[in-house]
Amino acid sequence: MSCIVEIALSCPLRQTFDYLSDDLAENWQTGMRVSVPFGSRQLIGIVIAIKSISEQTISKLKKIDQKLDHQAFLPNEIMQLVQWVSRYYHHPIGECFQAALPKRLRLGDADEMQMETYWSLAQPTNTKPGKKQQHILNLLEDYPEGLSEKALRTQLGNVKSSLSALQAQNSIKASQKVALPLPCLTIQQAVALNNEQKQAVEIVLSRTGEFSTFLLQGITGSGKTEVYIEICRELIEKQQQILVLIPEIGLTTQFVERFRQSLNARIVVIHSAVSDTDRKQAWLLSRAAKADIIIGTRSAVFTPMLNPSLIIIDEEHDSSYKQQDGLRYHARNVALMRAKTLGIPIVLGSATPSLETLYQVKQQRYQLLKLTQRAGGANLPAVRVIAGQNASDNNGLSSHLIKAIKKHIEQNHQVLLFINRRGFAPVLMCHQCHWQANCRSCDAKMVVHQYQNRLFCHHCGLIQTLPTKCPECGHPELKSYGVGTEKIEQALTGIFPDVPVLRIDRDSTQRVNAFANMIKQINQGKAAILVGTQMLAKGHDFHDVTLVGVVDADQALFSADFRATESLAQLITQVTGRAGRGKKAGEVLIQTEQPDHPFWQNLLQKGYEAVADNLLSERIQMELPPHGFWAVWRGEAKEADLAMQLLQQIAELLQQTASSVVILGPVPALMEKRAGRYRAQLLMRSADRAALHQLIDQHILSVTKLKLARKVRWSIDIDPTELI
Repeated sequence: MSCIVEIALSCPLRQTFDYLSDDLAENWQTGMRVSVPFGSRQLIGIVIAIKSISEQTISKLKKIDQKLDHQAFLPNEIMQLVQWVSRYYHHPIGECFQAALPKRLRLGDADEMQMETYWSLAQPTNTKPGKKQQHILNLLEDYPEGLSEKALRTQLGNVKSSLSALQAQNSIKASQKVALPLPCLTIQQAVALNNEQKQAVEIVLSRTGEFSTFLLQGITGSGKTEVYIEICRELIEKQQQILVLIPEIGLTTQFVERFRQSLNARIVVIHSAVSDTDRKQAWLLSRAAKADIIIGTRSAVFTPMLNPSLIIIDEEHDSSYKQQDGLRYHARNVALMRAKTLGIPIVLGSATPSLETLYQVKQQRYQLLKLTQRAGGANLPAVRVIAGQNASDNNGLSSHLIKAIKKHIEQNHQVLLFINRRGFAPVLMCHQCHWQANCRSCDAKMVVHQYQNRLFCHHCGLIQTLPTKCPECGHPELKSYGVGTEKIEQALTGIFPDVPVLRIDRDSTQRVNAFANMIKQINQGKAAILVGTQMLAKGHDFHDVTLVGVVDADQALFSADFRATESLAQLITQVTGRAGRGKKAGEVLIQTEQPDHPFWQNLLQKGYEAVADNLLSERIQMELPPHGFWAVWRGEAKEADLAMQLLQQIAELLQQTASSVVILGPVPALMEKRAGRYRAQLLMRSADRAALHQLIDQHILSVTKLKLARKVRWSIDIDPTELI
């Protein structure tokens, strides 16, 4: 007898859809993919449930066109996780499944892994092999199960003719096997751990097989990665899988290499820079337990594992773990829920933990593991604040900072200068009529990018040619104010003409492998000056950097965002941790216009922990997250006031039953106009998380039926990390 199949489809409607199947109910499983007609389109959906038929509904239902899988494509654990994400973040279920799947698989690709040619030894012959042939035979001796042609090519270069010759002699044989990650053929000796690292490893391993949350808080350079690797070593020997999340694609190469060179493990990588084909293969390998370690950015949190044993989140404080559009999930929170469901431990690692995580430690929900000394005996750098007066005379560099750079370069060391603003200058102005280069689509200034002779809006992406005269009065002299990475690079090239200056920001690393090539150049150890944005601040291990200079450090001291001070303290601590990581002593200079500001005194004299403790106390007193719970309704429309009108109607709906939830607003966003749309937000806050969610659930269907809800783009942001 036929049945009804309930399907989640990728569309903005907050519901699932019923379709009729001619197949028997027992031939269906939840987690299968199907192709169905939806309006004038064909969509791929995920089976949520199978129902028996009732006569009244049959006539209205469309039929399923095609069943794409013979058995459940998504494991039950991932099905439950995605459904929880949909409920918690109040996001359409179909779009949640889309976010959880690699592109090829959500578009209907076959549920099949790629195959490739593997070579193994056959029988010895009397024929004397050539030099490269002998290298191949020697390698294959160490790998009785065989090596892929790709692995042989990576190790020995072009091997095609040599393989053909050896096959003709019956010395080797070919077979088709599942394409696995390239093995590292030379595993490095395990690093000797200090007592703190050993203790952290032992405590985590003692809790395998049960849900436990650990905060591994180690000062910069304390060897958190070595702790991760040692824990993984033990688990891999038991045929267990580990999921490792990292915040930035830029960190992947260095991070993955350290794991590959230390562990005899099959490691797959999942992030947006990996090709669609390779992401599909990595996902399928992990689901089949043919990958031991999965390393990826936030979307990798949805990767299925057959034998899960541990989740690691490196740099857990990083804002990149929060998706800021579409499904606005936080990968750390999703990972915590996943670990709880699976009954496995999760390790959150950071030198500068988020206040949310520190709050959980204080509530004794997370166990704190501390690393207080730098690995390998390296010393922490000396940190000083220097006044930035007259820095504008040297394009943003004070004379004190220039002298320090000169001293370190003369010692053949490397210098890293951090400024959190790309481009040449943030302001272009005419002194005759006071015209400024503003974005026509945003409430923001256009940024001068001198090398490309362009003005860029960093918010909506608008690009204009750099004007040679004032568009308003025609005056030929336009002046730029403020500094960015380009201006600092230009200034340093002029002051130190014989020293390589490497600018590392989103503009200079757009080409394929550009970032990896720069990292290789840095690791050669020759004197160089590195100028960069946050890309340089996170997790990199530059052993020859002995001076770190922070330029224009005051931006966040006067921000309207209540999280700005926390973010600044984290960023400065992370940046200063790049100095003196090797055997050479390090020095850090923070150039500021506010050298006497209490923030600097607290951070430098008492450290990040003291600053975080103070901020946490303030948050608790003011009932701000993490002490309270927030949700933000966002609206945006091309017509001014429409978003505000919709949010006002939503506020009135919520107020009807909001007993323990405070409704604030609506108000225009801090940057009201962005990309040609006017934006507003409505804040909900409560001491009771459940009450907040119940109130949203109670009214969300009524909101979807409002007339203005069709004219205004709107969304809900649970646990928002920014209010701009």
